[in-house]
Amino acid sequence: MARDTSPYTVGEHWLDQRRDGKSAGIWQIAAKSADGRSVVYKSTRTGDLAAAKVAIHAFVETKRALGLQSSTDAEVLPHLFLYWKEHGRHTRNPDTIAGSLRAFIGFLLQDPVRVRVRFSELTRTVFRRFINWRMKPHSFTVDWLGREMTLVSKGVKGESAQRNIDDVRAALNHAVDMERVPSAPKVPSVAKEHRSPPRDVRMSLYELGAIAGYASQVSLGSDDKGFGRWLWLMIGTACRPEAALAFDPLVQWKDGLLDTHPEGAPRTKKHNPVVAAAPALSKMLDDWHQRSLAQRENTPPPKSRGRAWRTMRRALGLPDQYIPKTIRHTVATELRRRGVPAEQISVLLGHRPADLERMTAVYAKYDPRYLAEAVTALQALLMEVNQNAQNWSAGHRVVKIGNEPVAVILVDVSDQQPS
Repeated sequence: MARDTSPYTVGEHWLDQRRDGKSAGIWQIAAKSADGRSVVYKSTRTGDLAAAKVAIHAFVETKRALGLQSSTDAEVLPHLFLYWKEHGRHTRNPDTIAGSLRAFIGFLLQDPVRVRVRFSELTRTVFRRFINWRMKPHSFTVDWLGREMTLVSKGVKGESAQRNIDDVRAALNHAVDMERVPSAPKVPSVAKEHRSPPRDVRMSLYELGAIAGYASQVSLGSDDKGFGRWLWLMIGTACRPEAALAFDPLVQWKDGLLDTHPEGAPRTKKHNPVVAAAPALSKMLDDWHQRSLAQRENTPPPKSRGRAWRTMRRALGLPDQYIPKTIRHTVATELRRRGVPAEQISVLLGHRPADLERMTAVYAKYDPRYLAEAVTALQALLMEVNQNAQNWSAGHRVVKIGNEPVAVILVDVSDQQPS
């Protein structure tokens, strides 16, 4: 059909059916070619006219969003998708960012401002309504990159709502950084009374040993040694879980020093330092390095070990408050208890300025005193945890029972944790 007989037109684009008979019944976004002699099509992938209208608006607004627009003209939705395409999907936690953007779009579909809201219309009141909506029972269905995504929620905690807010704020600021809009709206944070207090949860060394023993048994029955390596890296360095997850021994382990900052990762406020490895950890790293060389392992690390962690936690009967970062808190507390100077613990945790960390990386290999007390304490800690792991493994077996992914059975009651 011609443009003047189309059921819907947006600027220079209109909804049409292909004239060559292809994709019968599917609405197409039509436009004149650059020379004006023919018509070019882009499928909406739907035969429903209402859905096709949404698709053509999204297509046109996304094209407009690539250029500079005023805050009163720029629609928010295209910039959320551009942020995802240009940045969000390339991060280490793309699923979390995608979930935040989908939740905000789901909110807009139900809020009075509606989904075609513009930058200038995103007031603090709108964001507060989003936070309240997110923390109460809600549901939504969003068309996400051609797939219908549905979520039914009983309401999330303040920390999860804050993460959503942070991701939306980042998407709006991305549009400013790319010089597509002059300014982003002010985005309020979740009220302090709804935020979780800082976690002050630590494990016992017996529990660390049980985790390590569990991991060793799981690794024996699998080609994936990564779960155990990931755990020992965190125990032996107090590094962040995401840094341990992305660790590459071929690049980050050399001359007794371990660079906990993944190659190519951006430098942020969360510094990942260069640390000196204790002998027990060095042995594991040397073995890992040699195996990587021999097998030419070049597969990317997993994006997350959250499922494996939850399975382990359930099998061992550990409390839900235990998250991977609890290992970092536990190790830091143990080092302080064992008399390691606060300055060395600060270096180990990456709490020093980034420029000082880079200087440390250059000169550490020449200074035998670098983190000397911390290394001694970490060695003793590793040996104690390893002994606890052996004791635990002597009395327990990790097996699969029925539909459970894994379960732990007791084979010797004499090795139970002392009361």
